[in-house]
Amino acid sequence: MIVTLIVFLGWIVSVCLHEFGHAIIAYWGGDKTVKDKGYLTLNPLKYTDVSLSLVMPIVFLLIGGIPLPGGAVYINRSLIRNRWWDSAMSAAGPAATFMVALLLAVPFRLGNPLETLETSINLGTFELETLTTQDQVWLALAFLGMLEVAGAVLNLLPIPSLDGFGIIEPWLSPPLQKQARKYSRYGFLVLFVLLWFVPAANAAFWGIVYGLSQQLGIPVLFSRIGYLVFRQWTWLPLVILVATMVIGQRLNPRNQGQSQQTADLQRAIANSEQAVQANPDQPQYWYHRGQLLLEDHQYEAAEAAFHQAIQLKPDADTWHSRGIALLFMQQYEHAIAAFDETLHLQSDQALAWVHRGRAQRGLQRYEDEIVDYDQALALDPENANIWCDHGLARYHLAQYEAAIDSFDRAAYIDPISWNAWYLKGLALMPQNQYERAIRCYDHALNLRADATQTWIAKGSALLQLQDFEGAIASYDQALSLEPKNATAVYNKACTFSLQGQSEKALEMLSQALHLDLKVSDLAASDVDLDPLRSEPAFQQLMAGYNSDEAMISS
Repeated sequence: MIVTLIVFLGWIVSVCLHEFGHAIIAYWGGDKTVKDKGYLTLNPLKYTDVSLSLVMPIVFLLIGGIPLPGGAVYINRSLIRNRWWDSAMSAAGPAATFMVALLLAVPFRLGNPLETLETSINLGTFELETLTTQDQVWLALAFLGMLEVAGAVLNLLPIPSLDGFGIIEPWLSPPLQKQARKYSRYGFLVLFVLLWFVPAANAAFWGIVYGLSQQLGIPVLFSRIGYLVFRQWTWLPLVILVATMVIGQRLNPRNQGQSQQTADLQRAIANSEQAVQANPDQPQYWYHRGQLLLEDHQYEAAEAAFHQAIQLKPDADTWHSRGIALLFMQQYEHAIAAFDETLHLQSDQALAWVHRGRAQRGLQRYEDEIVDYDQALALDPENANIWCDHGLARYHLAQYEAAIDSFDRAAYIDPISWNAWYLKGLALMPQNQYERAIRCYDHALNLRADATQTWIAKGSALLQLQDFEGAIASYDQALSLEPKNATAVYNKACTFSLQGQSEKALEMLSQALHLDLKVSDLAASDVDLDPLRSEPAFQQLMAGYNSDEAMISS
């Protein structure tokens, strides 16, 4: 048990040091945002999502003794001074891991603390049950030292998403970088397959690790014995890990986590204000402040910060960010002008074409929107999100078959894109293909069950098929996710109206009007509510809300 606990806790510490290495070099290299994000604190909870970034690698470590990379820090590479610093930032993590291995090797280079154990092995009298507490501590350090070497070697592999690729990436041509990023999500999968299912790759990897460990002075024999002892008690840390996660979820529900994130963001914004006051002529500080304000939905303040950064140093990224802020402010013409500046400076930025297209959508220039998406797809033809935007523009032009073709292309590129299936369902509805639409919505819900709009759309399709119970059930699912969704409540009112359940329909309609006064305009002419129009209660309800709306507008 001692070996397992030491290795378990030691690995968590080493992951923190690894990520701290990335963060401190990024900080020195120009990205001051890492300090605001808490990456310089050695707090494992700051290194992205705990379950994916720390728990899963630890589980792999406990089960198979293979040190998959753990935490991760998000670096704003646009703030890094140059590609030398960029490469150094990627190399810093494995360097920190290697330094931990060197530290763990020191006691073994100074002597042989396991001399008695070595003698018993040579005499053939060694048994795991006879290990003393001191023996277990040294075996744990030997095994942990070898794991650190393995972790450094693993991270230095030139596979996208690993640090080894991050070191060389700044020196590759932009097309090669773009192609590599496209496949970066598969880096861990490739690594897993190679190490678990390809014996030659596994043997080559561990051969390098054993050789380097021996050169450092870490005794490979004792490392392997440490692994055997480690495996005997792997269930204990797993139990502790699961229990800790469960307790953490109970004590820190999602809303508390979100509150903490909000507090961190507000702190970062306050720090950024101090930074721009101290360095008013440094554009990177204004840009960083703009990004934080954008994340906090303070669009006008963000736009002002980006404008200030542009006055000091106009570049494509800052113009693009300013355009996004203007897009959220619904200043579509100004947003298009900002994206034009972006594309003037960097014409191959596909995302700028996408955002330009969305600004065109805000102006209902759907033909121009499609032209912008065509430009984006010429640069990035395998981007499912762009195909979804392309299809949505076709949908707004009532070009439903062309829209469906775009959504099918998106689903082919990204089979887990729930949005593609949802949008395809919407495009089928005007063609009265309600059964096909429902199948699309079901597919979307299998991929993402918490998408409120998909439940509402499915309810609408079921309503068209006069499956009133199914429609009500779908709207109820939407309301379980968003209890104050006026559309779902209004659609329930329509369903009850068509069923002849006047009291329930009026109750739902009253709730919908209370949630959103704009519902009154829809209710005034909706044929689904015709069964209610002769009801005095309906007339009184509509008259009351119409007068309220008139008072507000005046």
